[in-house]
Amino acid sequence: MKKNLFYYLFAVICSVALFTSCSDDDDEKMVNPVPQTTFTGENGLQLTYNGAPMPGKKVTFTPDATNAQKATLRLEGEFDLNGILGKAKSAAAREDVSMPTAPGVLPGSPVVTLPVDLTINGDKCSFAGTSETDYCTFSYKGEVSAGAMELALSEVKLKNAKLAGMTWKLKPYNQEVEEQDPVRLVWESEKGIPLFGSFEMVESVLKIALRMPLIAVGAVLKDVTFMEDGNIVATYKDAANGGTEWTKSPVNLAQYVVENDNQIKVFLNPAAIIAAVNNAGRAIDVQTVIQQAIQILYPMLVNGVPVAFEQTEDALSVYLNTELLLPLLKTLVVPLLSDEEVVAMLVELMKKDPDFGEMAGLAEPMLKAFPEIIESTTKVEIGLNFVK
Repeated sequence: MKKNLFYYLFAVICSVALFTSCSDDDDEKMVNPVPQTTFTGENGLQLTYNGAPMPGKKVTFTPDATNAQKATLRLEGEFDLNGILGKAKSAAAREDVSMPTAPGVLPGSPVVTLPVDLTINGDKCSFAGTSETDYCTFSYKGEVSAGAMELALSEVKLKNAKLAGMTWKLKPYNQEVEEQDPVRLVWESEKGIPLFGSFEMVESVLKIALRMPLIAVGAVLKDVTFMEDGNIVATYKDAANGGTEWTKSPVNLAQYVVENDNQIKVFLNPAAIIAAVNNAGRAIDVQTVIQQAIQILYPMLVNGVPVAFEQTEDALSVYLNTELLLPLLKTLVVPLLSDEEVVAMLVELMKKDPDFGEMAGLAEPMLKAFPEIIESTTKVEIGLNFVK
């Protein structure tokens, strides 16, 4: 009897050891078929955001070193600064390739690190789940192989929905009522604009210039919608290229998050903007512009443009404030308008434009005066006024 009991216990121990050994062997055989890979639109990334394609982004897939059924996705923006800047090095074109070069996939977050659980099927891995960032919640679903990745972000919603779902149209202009103006402009400066032998207030002259294209027949902007997924969509006419019909701007071109009751941050997708411009049949040369502005504008490209806003039940005013505008004016505009060749070029362009041709003669002294005007400026706000 004792002998039989000994044999029974021996058999149980061997069985446990055998099953444990088999289990270990199975774990060792399970290998993630996809190596660490960075996917972009040029090498197999198909990224959608609430159902719409999202260009100008990249996703890095990193398998877990110890567990084949886990991995990490790094979601971020991508914009070829080196291609624009050529071989020139600048503070913006850092050699640190780990830093993002464009706004992130999800608004408000330049980089999102997303741990995922994998289901392995042959040479492919699939994954799905829900997650959140500081600014939004979302669901995700995807499939990845060694040469391609499909990633769908869905149910993206901003946590702060203060502006979400609201559509605002440009405030109509009423010459008799000061408050009825589509343009918000405040410009306080010791220097004025030379006009008709005297010096006029900068604010009054610029407001006329900015207001003209907005209130002219066939106005260029109809309304702006702040979507709950963080997209900003505008209804506009491409009047500069003969457009007469209202057109909706594409999604994933501009995003926003609400920082507080008086400020939002706007994120512009440079790849999507260039694609939209080219699709409209226009050639765009961004190289010269970005070379001039990249060092000061680069941080805002990645981290968002701070835009102030004031909202009531029926009205909305959005504008760039002094803190943002004055350094930009002094850094970018003053050097340009201090160059006589640049001023001459601008005047020539005005002469060729039928809308500004008659004003070209007045423009030259105004343009030459702006460096001094800017240097003496103490307050400047430029924006638009909307009604619900």
